[in-house]
Amino acid sequence: LKQLGSKSLCPVQSLSPTLAAMQFALAALVAAVALAHGEATLLSAGVKGCGPQTKVCLAGFKNAAGDLQFECKVAVDGERVAIKPSEAGNGAKVCGPGHFHFSPMQCGGDKFDYKKATTDVDASATTTSCQEVSFPYDMSCYSIVC
Repeated sequence: LKQLGSKSLCPVQSLSPTLAAMQFALAALVAAVALAHGEATLLSAGVKGCGPQTKVCLAGFKNAAGDLQFECKVAVDGERVAIKPSEAGNGAKVCGPGHFHFSPMQCGGDKFDYKKATTDVDASATTTSCQEVSFPYDMSCYSIVC
């Protein structure tokens, strides 16, 4: 290590053992809090009252054989999710229990309930498979109540 006069450029060498131990303890505490926050975020992501099997699947494109290709998203209770124009008229697949609301209105604003279509799947029903839902018109937004 290089030294400037009598001072070392490496500050760790100049720390007392007690101060170094305190720094280590503080770093460990910060890491533990960050880890706990990350686990809590993972546990609550996409759940908020919905089980992990509750999903909405939308199709924005077809494969070479002309079959719709559905992509599923885990439900978040009460969250409004925009439907892309490429997905708007293809219907949906709903998986798991919940009240699935599809609206032709945009997610923002207070008109979500206008002409919405609802599919209810009871928690006592078989919820391990998905049900196909056809739309009477193009939809712009959906929401699930678990």
